[in-house]
Amino acid sequence: MNWFERHWKRTPTPVRKPFIFLLGFAIVIAGIILLPLPGPGWVIIFAGFAVLATEFAFALRVRDRLIGFLKIVIAYAKRAWVALRREFDKWMQS
Repeated sequence: MNWFERHWKRTPTPVRKPFIFLLGFAIVIAGIILLPLPGPGWVIIFAGFAVLATEFAFALRVRDRLIGFLKIVIAYAKRAWVALRREFDKWMQS
């Protein structure tokens, strides 16, 4: 990977940035299309923003916000699961 990274960073910026933009944008669009379908739509969107974040500051901010939102959702789901489990245990004991 070190060889690829070294050569990739030597690629001129006017070539590298449009390539990364098109690739990342295509991945994000594919993820958005896959959202209503069964499959990893959100994972693909995160991957697209990770690709875009390698060259663009706006994508880095969006990716960080998405990660923050995902952490909040996971924390909420954990609290809801604990509460549901507690209610289930009470119901089973009665």
